[in-house]
Amino acid sequence: MFGNAHPKQPFCLQFINLASGSDLRVGTTLDSATSEVELSKEFDLDGRMVTLIDTPGFDDSSEPISDANVLAKIASFVSTR
Repeated sequence: MFGNAHPKQPFCLQFINLASGSDLRVGTTLDSATSEVELSKEFDLDGRMVTLIDTPGFDDSSEPISDANVLAKIASFVSTR
């Protein structure tokens, strides 16, 4: 997941958990639950193995982290894969 922090993201994470059999933390309030980049479990989708990535949200007033720092976390994670 990649984008602005948004109240609908818990529903997306619930879908990711259901589709992949993962246990990514799902927030129960409007505050962000994701502070680090996290991977779902790999799962089969139409014959292809898929791993979904949850990222901290941009423009999230509940986190004391700047958008530049969020992007740096994502870039660091991607560069190690």
